[in-house]
Amino acid sequence: MKVREIFQDKIFTISNMLSALRIFFGPLLGYYIYLESKTGDPIYLRYEIAVVVLIILSDFFDGKLARHMNQVTKLGQYMDPIADKFAGLIAMTFLVLFKGYPLWVFVLALVREVFAVIAGILLYIKKDVEVRPNIFGKLCAASLALSGAVYILNIDYAIAGVTIKQLSIFLVVLFYVLGGLLYVKTYAWSNREKEA
Repeated sequence: MKVREIFQDKIFTISNMLSALRIFFGPLLGYYIYLESKTGDPIYLRYEIAVVVLIILSDFFDGKLARHMNQVTKLGQYMDPIADKFAGLIAMTFLVLFKGYPLWVFVLALVREVFAVIAGILLYIKKDVEVRPNIFGKLCAASLALSGAVYILNIDYAIAGVTIKQLSIFLVVLFYVLGGLLYVKTYAWSNREKEA
């Protein structure tokens, strides 16, 4: 598949617009986190929660609407995971800087995403294997949104000796690792089939 084929479908669909909005919402969330930390004004906390809700809703509805309205496009299939990655990493950057989010989780996420993008590009160029998102990618995006909300609201209750923050981080790491393993398995399988 050539890059120009991505733009042969209809580009301006509702689902593609929702993905584009999610790319915009990541820096907006970071901006509100920054303003809250600098001013202490609780109004920014409300804005942060509103933006997190918009990110979650846009992620939920973009694929659903694309399928329901028969507007699934190549551009949308690429833009959706890119929007997830971009919004997630930008939000995590500001959570690390201003909300005490663990730096090591951000580094893990960054390394995994960079590796996934490079591997996907190489597989596409060298083996003509198209990268497809898997279920763990969606679960990872959902767990990132949950953990982001937990850190934004500073929810730190403990259940059976485990805090909500720790549990939310565990879910993020779990889905990142499982998603990465599934990608490796899928790509290795595709590579074997191409060589057979």
